Amino acid sequence: MANEALREMAEHRGFKLVASRRRKPGGDFGKFGLKDADGEPVFGIEKDALRASADEIEAFLRDGTRATWAKSAGSAKRAKTPPAPKPVKAKPRPRFKVKAANLLEKLPAAKRAEAFTELVSRPGVRLERIVSRGQATPEGEPMVQDADEWVLLLEGAAGIRIEDSVEVSLAPGDHLLIEAGRKHWVTWAAKDRATVWLALHLG
Repeated sequence: MANEALREMAEHRGFKLVASRRRKPGGDFGKFGLKDADGEPVFGIEKDALRASADEIEAFLRDGTRATWAKSAGSAKRAKTPPAPKPVKAKPRPRFKVKAANLLEKLPAAKRAEAFTELVSRPGVRLERIVSRGQATPEGEPMVQDADEWVLLLEGAAGIRIEDSVEVSLAPGDHLLIEAGRKHWVTWAAKDRATVWLALHLG
């Protein structure tokens, strides 16, 4: 690199290029050095003698440029990488389909006789729906069961009598327990609308 170009490169970096012109034996002709703005030796100057070649000066200046650029680049704030979105967990597929039914919909007519529909049957437990429309138990044919029976009136109106007791009138929401072996009678049921019972047999 020509001395003039090397000098401009040094000035651009804030240095002053010093070149030797002495040709005496043992001198430093063809050597260079660098001083800072205050005249203090920076590179290639030892005991007031120039020691660096043009290539060494150029390499120093280029390395200094690289170091300055790297320092500047390193000081720049890096944009934060947004966190990866959390994977959306797929909802588990249902293993079975729930089939719901309504006890008060699509009721049988039950005009000639009461209609019995078994809802649940398990060992020791049986649940059924009974639909009445004006039916009553004949006095000489009382109902008697081997297991306790819990009865709930869901809709309509009816009367019931249990052995050794008086008749009881039932409205929606009323319930009672009929013990096993106890005679009982449905004394009347509404004729103008369906009367719906829920009967739970235990044992």
